[in-house]
Amino acid sequence: MANQNNPFNNNQGSPINTIIGIVAMVLGLVFLLFLARFIFRILWFISPLLLIGALIVDFKGVVNFVKWVIALYKRDVVLGVVATILSIFGFPLVTGFLLGRGLFRKRVGKLRNEQEMRRKGEFVDFEELDSKPLELPELEKRREENKNG
Repeated sequence: MANQNNPFNNNQGSPINTIIGIVAMVLGLVFLLFLARFIFRILWFISPLLLIGALIVDFKGVVNFVKWVIALYKRDVVLGVVATILSIFGFPLVTGFLLGRGLFRKRVGKLRNEQEMRRKGEFVDFEELDSKPLELPELEKRREENKNG
């Protein structure tokens, strides 16, 4: 009885609904493919700027990525070649990743410094004053009274 009212269970109908669903799915996937190609093409043109930005923000991050690929060659040559080929074809994605990682590291470093400043306290500039002994007559009177009394 419950199956008769279920809109997703259409056993009596024609296969047109299934065909329409498959066509809609294929059209959606084609749209996503064209969208991904468009975004990748834009990233390909701005990737040199992303690489320069990554070098400015976090030079060590880019150097560490290159060292990692070289270490892959030393450990396994085939894996190093695959990583190099993927880095070349995925150059826009790699540069975007390096820039994002550099910005993230910079932000984390700032937050770490702020936390450390809160914990340790901030140094304050000061000016040293002339160190003359202070004369406090009232305290001297009390001392004399305590000695005499």
